[in-house]
Amino acid sequence: MRKKSLALHWQILIAIVSGVLFGFYFTEQIAYVDWLGTVFMRLLKMIVVPLVFCTVTSGVANISATDGFLRLGGKTLGYYLFTSLVAILTGLFFVNLIKPGQGISISLPETTSIESIMQMSLRDFLVNIIPDNVFQAFASMNMVGIIVFAIFFGVFLGKSVHPGAQKVQQAIEGIGDVILNLTSLILKLAPVGIFGLIASVVAAEAGNSEKLVQMLGSQGLYVLTVLSGISFHLFITLSVLLFVTGRISPFKHLHRMRDVVLMAFSTASSNGTLPLTLSHIKSRCNVPEKIANFTLPVGATVNMNGTSLYECVAVIFIAQAYGMDLSIVQQAFIVFASLLVGIGTAGIPMGSLIMTVMVIQVIGLPPESIGLILLVDRFLDMSRTALNVYSDTVCTVLIAKSEKE
Repeated sequence: MRKKSLALHWQILIAIVSGVLFGFYFTEQIAYVDWLGTVFMRLLKMIVVPLVFCTVTSGVANISATDGFLRLGGKTLGYYLFTSLVAILTGLFFVNLIKPGQGISISLPETTSIESIMQMSLRDFLVNIIPDNVFQAFASMNMVGIIVFAIFFGVFLGKSVHPGAQKVQQAIEGIGDVILNLTSLILKLAPVGIFGLIASVVAAEAGNSEKLVQMLGSQGLYVLTVLSGISFHLFITLSVLLFVTGRISPFKHLHRMRDVVLMAFSTASSNGTLPLTLSHIKSRCNVPEKIANFTLPVGATVNMNGTSLYECVAVIFIAQAYGMDLSIVQQAFIVFASLLVGIGTAGIPMGSLIMTVMVIQVIGLPPESIGLILLVDRFLDMSRTALNVYSDTVCTVLIAKSEKE
């Protein structure tokens, strides 16, 4: 009989508690465990570039290759980009209103340099979106440039009629599948890595009990900020879209999709929920198969309302904790990065953790600073996944309505 293993979220919870205790009581021995967090972060950074490129390219290529791409694909992408942008702006509003990281004032490592992002102008922001050398973008992990290139590459790969184009697309999808499997393996090591990260963060402030209390208190405000943004987007923004655009009762739609939302929340996986989402959207909402089979799989890949909102809030929260006063232009850069990064987030548990590390690096903060949000990440992962999947269903019924189906 196969022995049942402890669920990953329980392993992570144990790792967090153990890390806090170790960092507080064994400060002088922290060198024995902090390398665990360093190795885990290096593993995550190792897979970011191929994961983002393959996921974005194959997703966009599949859309552009579909008959009726300009109409159906345009509507789908338009909805996903619009709702993700609104979600990010909602998160931006709440994180600036509540300011969950203000007052912690953690010192930046001496080796960290943030001059480039702190001095970036609007002109530089717009120009730097396009990489002048795509190979250099890959080598330097310029993720915004990589995503922009992947979008262009995916569009024309899907439209190409050359016999070799299909093989290229299949190869990219195959590599993407391998990287996803590797990602799942790395995430199984998350409890060990999180233990090292949490222990090092707590040990750095172990001599200042007041700051530790502030850090713990800020976690509650951080959760409140993210949940406020998610709730507003789910119950207000998407409900208004359903009622005004599609003349569909948001209460009835949420009731029909309750099982889907609950499964998305419990599994924290958009891809894992996809079979149930497809089944319910066809049987309970009478959406034609040709539309559901197009919008929902694409949505599981590129429509990450909750994830994009979360990444924006998380990065600004961390910046606040480090005492960074971000300008409007710098926050606009974070909004844009969160929008693009949401496209490349894998629809698996903790998939957005990898992308958050990338956005943290975009503004010049050390990747290890993600330890500040790991304490509550699992619960927020479940919440943002529920929003991701529900938004997919809203898009599907609205497009079916617009197609008079």
